[in-house]
Amino acid sequence: MKPFFSLYLKELRASRGNFLIFLAAIAALDVFLMTRAASWGYWNVLAASFVPLALLIFLGMLQALLLVRDEWKAGTAPFLRSLPISGWGIVGAKMLAAFTSWVAMSLVTLALSGIFHACAPWFGMEWLPLAELPWSRMIGFIVIFVLGIMGAVLFGGIILQSAYLLGRIVNRFNGLLSAVAGVALMYVATRGGDWLAGVLSFLPEIPFEVPSFGSEGFAIVSQTLNSGAIVVLVLELALLFWAAGWLMEKRAES
Repeated sequence: MKPFFSLYLKELRASRGNFLIFLAAIAALDVFLMTRAASWGYWNVLAASFVPLALLIFLGMLQALLLVRDEWKAGTAPFLRSLPISGWGIVGAKMLAAFTSWVAMSLVTLALSGIFHACAPWFGMEWLPLAELPWSRMIGFIVIFVLGIMGAVLFGGIILQSAYLLGRIVNRFNGLLSAVAGVALMYVATRGGDWLAGVLSFLPEIPFEVPSFGSEGFAIVSQTLNSGAIVVLVLELALLFWAAGWLMEKRAES
């Protein structure tokens, strides 16, 4: 496991520059939004401070691709593949590094938005009555939502990694082949996942409660999630990871 963690830490250090740049951009955005509170309205700019979270989802996926691509761009792929670590270890270390960076940037964004909310009295506003929300009833929704976002980042990241490695099978038209492979993988994964979820629809439903804001105010709405969808996501992630590791181990051209 030592080569795996060594590679993982190396990728984290390599991502440090991008992390600091994005952190500075988020902080600059929040400072800008504070200057717009009077004209745009405090609640509008508070909501806008959460926008980077959506962008970060795609950045987390893209980071997983870039960490793999940079090995070929820098010409270090042959050396990396000569190390005592399998293709699955290489793909996993890079995926884990990208995922760690995404989690860290998301937490920083949430923290800055929390500071923004804490400053509400400075803008003549009252804090949101967060303590009055039924958190015990919403915990299931929060867990499912967070795990769903994490699964989406991992899914998108491993799709992009696999597509890039498929493009490295040949020495010509790598970019075109990777683009076609990415579209094909996404199509097969989504259509196959839908079909398999239907097959596994007999699995039990997971009940949870979702907060809803309508014309009548705040309410809690009961929802269910078929556990078959979770099984499908886990199976697809495992299969895609195996495929990406195999391509890195056996097929990708140096």
